[in-house]
Amino acid sequence: MFVSANMKSDAEKTIEILEATERVADKILMNKQEIIELDKRRQANREALREVQKSEERKHWIYVGCLLVEMIREKAVALLEKDQRVIDDDIERLRNEQRKLVNELRDLEHLSPAKGFDIKPLASNELSALQNNLLKFR
Repeated sequence: MFVSANMKSDAEKTIEILEATERVADKILMNKQEIIELDKRRQANREALREVQKSEERKHWIYVGCLLVEMIREKAVALLEKDQRVIDDDIERLRNEQRKLVNELRDLEHLSPAKGFDIKPLASNELSALQNNLLKFR
């Protein structure tokens, strides 16, 4: 009797691990789809911003949510640039969350963390400092 109770708890633990793995995998897939949608929105926003900047007209029609609004060129550019920054921040936040979720999934699957998956590019000031210091060693 003790053995079957112990086996049942092992089966329950296995089911819990599988459910946790599925939850994390679903979050990863949802984040990936959201990143794709945000990237499409970013691209459309970038195209709209470029068209407004190139245009000589003083007023432009811009979609704000589900409304079509006429506004002057400067306000339209400012609104599109602000929206672009918000989209970029959302994408970056989702990508950071994605890194954590992938490592969590690999941990649940008893795999080693993904190598090189959590690296970030150097900022421009870091890169210029590195280049300046490397030139001294030549």
